[in-house]
This record gives sequence, structure tokens and C-alpha cells, in this order.
Amino acid sequence: MSLRPVCSVVLVLLTAPELLSQTPRASLLQADRSAAQLSSDSGFAFAARTAMSRTTVLLWPAAPVVSGKAEVEKFLRGHQADSLRLTWQPLGMRLAPDSSLGVTWGLAVGSSRVAPLPPRIGRYIAVWRREPERWSIAALVFMGIEAPDRTATWSGVPAVHALSRPSGAAGAFIAADLAFARLAGDSGAAVAFRTYAAEDALSFGGGSLLVQGPLPISQAVSGPEQWGWHPVAAGAANDGNLGWTAGEAIIRDREGTPNYSKYLTVWTRHANGQVRFLLDGGNARPAGR
Repeated sequence: MSLRPVCSVVLVLLTAPELLSQTPRASLLQADRSAAQLSSDSGFAFAARTAMSRTTVLLWPAAPVVSGKAEVEKFLRGHQADSLRLTWQPLGMRLAPDSSLGVTWGLAVGSSRVAPLPPRIGRYIAVWRREPERWSIAALVFMGIEAPDRTATWSGVPAVHALSRPSGAAGAFIAADLAFARLAGDSGAAVAFRTYAAEDALSFGGGSLLVQGPLPISQAVSGPEQWGWHPVAAGAANDGNLGWTAGEAIIRDREGTPNYSKYLTVWTRHANGQVRFLLDGGNARPAGR
């Protein structure tokens, strides 16, 4: 199926009630394409202000986790987000059975608006919440895209707090993430990823590498590294069958040197009650954040 980008009045398409008169699948793809086109035409910051929800979680390359629309707004104003020409193209999607939550993923392309640099091709995952008159972005991560300002300081970004126990509508997904992390700590990342990956799971390793299925994913993360992580934000469909967690990770190499990262994981609940991840991807964050 062709997923050609739209190129029309995207701001109207993102907010008009007519958007949700389409099928949920069509309207979600339209919202994703429209946000990408708006980002390309008017800058990512403008697209983000238009498409994000009040509680959006943004996982920007090399930055800390940024949570909440107000903090995202401050972050975008202060960190040259629009010096990066950024767009993306959906390659896949998943809807909750009740269509209250959806996820899109695919290719992202970033290039500089101010310097003659070649474009960088990466990936993205976007989680969308269906609101009365539109789809809005609940969580968003880019992988393999170069951050525009490598010298940025992050003192103005508030620290996020670990979710140490399951609670709320996303409780089952928080519990799964915590158990997933415990298994990785006890038995290694390969065992944990093989156990918690759905049969059709996709993992975005290294930004541009796309790995599918429990065994290939487990092989991709096998090695001497020690993995640890914890969720800091989560959300779920109204019916509890699709959800997401975002969090902070530390991966230590053979010598114990830490690599700081952050992640977005999309989860599904099977008919037997098992919770397994469908999508997993992340990028770097500053040391100690």
C-alpha cells in the first residue's frame, strides 16, 4: 500500500472535526502524515505545538525525557528544534480495538536548515490519543536523527521520576515494563527481550537498524552489557488492550562504563492476559539525567 505524504492545508486537517469522520485507521494515518508535512514546511516546533497533547512525552535525540506540553514548549523554544529540517513517513500502524489509542512508526529524515549537511535517515515511533475532535501525540521518539545543538545544556529540563509501582489505567503496562527490567537484570537482556517480545515485535536498535521477532531481537541485544531501566511515564487505551511506557535506561559495557539512554515501548495485551511489547526504540540522553 502506498503511503504518499499529503501536501495540503495540514493545520486544518489536524484539527477539523471532519478528520474523525473517516475510519479511525484512515484518520490516524492522515494525522501522522499531516504532522510530518507541517514539520517539513514550518518546522518541528510548530508541528509539535499543533499535534501534541497536554501530557505529551517527547524523547528528543540527546536530550533528557521531556514531559508535559508546557515543558515541551519551553524545551523547543530553547534548543534550536527548528534548525533541523525534520519530516517522517509512516510505514506501519496499530490501533487499539476501541480506537482510543494508536501508534505509527516508520522512517524519519533530518537535515540542517542552516548548514549544507547531508540528510540523516532514521526512524520514529509516535503514540496517538484519540480526542473528541482530533488525534494528538501522547509520546514521540526519533532514532538515528542528529540533534541540532550538540553543546546544549539541560539544566532547565525538570527531572522525571521513576514509576516504581503499577497504578492507573496503564498499570498492566507499567507492571510489564518493571518485570521486563527485572528479568534483564537477573538473566540478561537477551532472555528478557526474547521473553517479552510479541511474535510480531519490532525493535529499533541503533537508530536505523530494524529487527523483527523475539529471537532476532534477543540476538541483537545479546552480549556482555548489563541493562537496567525504569519507566517514568505511561498511557493506555480506554479498553486496556494497547499501551505504552517511556523511561530511562543505563547500559554498562564489559568494563562497567555507563551509556545513558531513554526509550519508548508500545505494549499489547493478548487474549490470555499476557502483556508483550510490539515496538521498542530509544535514543541517548545526557549522563546522569
